[in-house]
Amino acid sequence: MIELQLFLRGDHEEAVRLREVLGREGFVLKRSLDRGEGAEIRLLEGADAPHVEDEEKARQIEELEVALRELRNLDVAKSQFLANVSHELRTPLTAIVTYGEVLRDGLLGELNDRQGEAVQSVISSSRQLLGMIEEILTYARTGARAIDLEASNFPIGGVIESAHEMSASLIRKKGLNWETTVEVELPSASADRDKILHVLTNLVGNAIEFTPAHGHIRVSARRWETDPAWLCIAVEDSGIGIDAQHHEMIFREFAQVDSSRSRQHHGTGLGLAIARNFIQLHGGQIGVDSELGHGSRFFFTLPSVEVNGLSEEP
Repeated sequence: MIELQLFLRGDHEEAVRLREVLGREGFVLKRSLDRGEGAEIRLLEGADAPHVEDEEKARQIEELEVALRELRNLDVAKSQFLANVSHELRTPLTAIVTYGEVLRDGLLGELNDRQGEAVQSVISSSRQLLGMIEEILTYARTGARAIDLEASNFPIGGVIESAHEMSASLIRKKGLNWETTVEVELPSASADRDKILHVLTNLVGNAIEFTPAHGHIRVSARRWETDPAWLCIAVEDSGIGIDAQHHEMIFREFAQVDSSRSRQHHGTGLGLAIARNFIQLHGGQIGVDSELGHGSRFFFTLPSVEVNGLSEEP
């Protein structure tokens, strides 16, 4: 039953479907949100639910556990398939980028302007594909629970600065206004710095992509109002915004608000799902406040050194 409860904690399609089945069978799923511990779903018999004999109840639970095992096997197979395919694609794409750079730099002879533009297009497109493949590999590792946290204490302002440096060229290209606000005397974060940087660069990248030219992006860090021992980091933009009906969906695996082939914005649909997994590994929360046509504000929470009574490193 413990595995069943853990599985039902997710918001993927299989968990949603199982929760619907349980509801029809007269059970109540209770979600308790304990601060810093994430969401726990417990299986209870509904007070107003129809009476079910013990044997019938045992049969239903057994069927659900069988279905759970089958779904877990399918999920493992899916993750392994994604990892294998992504690995096989990464090797030839890396070679394409390498030889493209050799051609671009004239090591095999000078190129005219049109040839140089064509080669640069090949390099850029290949790098974009490599980025998508790395995202899929990261998702496969998180799905297989093959990622561990390497916690350390660090100032969150430095992570924000690193995310800005990594995105500076794209920000300049679109003429966006960048603003950073870090609360005075903010305690250091106690987390896996690389994974937090991954989350922040993903949110900043989305803000850049979905904000029109000459718009603005603001990244802030402060104490979380709900628990001042935790940090709240937010990325706000003046972009196209997100309809309220899609606020939950965008954090699911492979989710796209616009899934048509003619969509303007492309990607794997895994970035926010990976970000959510990384934040939940830290016991934090991630969410969005947005209205279509009025920009977005993505935020996540992290433990500071004060959560466990730690002191700042000198």
